[in-house]
Amino acid sequence: MDAAQFTHDTVWGNWKRWILLVIWTIIFPLLGGYIMDIFRGSTVPPECNDWVRRFIDGIKYLVAGLIYSIPVIIVLLITFIPVIKEFISQITSESAELNYEAFLPFLMPVIGGVIVAIILGIIVTLIFTIGIIRMARMNRFFEVFNFREILKTIGKIGWGTYIIALIIIYVISFILGMLINLVMEAPFIGIIIALFLWPLLTIFESRYFTRLYDESGE
Repeated sequence: MDAAQFTHDTVWGNWKRWILLVIWTIIFPLLGGYIMDIFRGSTVPPECNDWVRRFIDGIKYLVAGLIYSIPVIIVLLITFIPVIKEFISQITSESAELNYEAFLPFLMPVIGGVIVAIILGIIVTLIFTIGIIRMARMNRFFEVFNFREILKTIGKIGWGTYIIALIIIYVISFILGMLINLVMEAPFIGIIIALFLWPLLTIFESRYFTRLYDESGE
């Protein structure tokens, strides 16, 4: 409820800020910088100012996220490169049709690789969510990789509480995201409406994560 109220206070009656957030959604590093300010624990919505600082903060956010995603990317590459090679080999051959039986030996490795990637993705999400807030709070990039302190923070929140809280927010976000995607199906006006809705969902999630971090008492 606090996250919903915070999101409401961010844009309601403040069209200028809302329009700027729409622009920053398109120029994503700026929105990333705005998210970082929310992570710092402000009780009032940050203003859309200091574009340079926010852009730099947003780039740090994106770089940290990319580094965290490397293990998942590596697993997926190892999993799918043999399949892609086989596919390329077949389409460049003289045969007019694909030999689907040739892909059968890859089936179990692909299933296994995807399962490993999903497990890694869950672990990465658990750690990154706290790590990125630590980075914002302490204004030090490498705090996002301070795994000892990150795990200690999660321990203070309580692993059960933390995991359940993340499941709740991702279920809510999935449902709201699907609704926004449905809105986008409307010709012309749908994309415009969606652009005004996406930053609200992002702010809601960011405030939710912030309050979850605060449960650690740090």
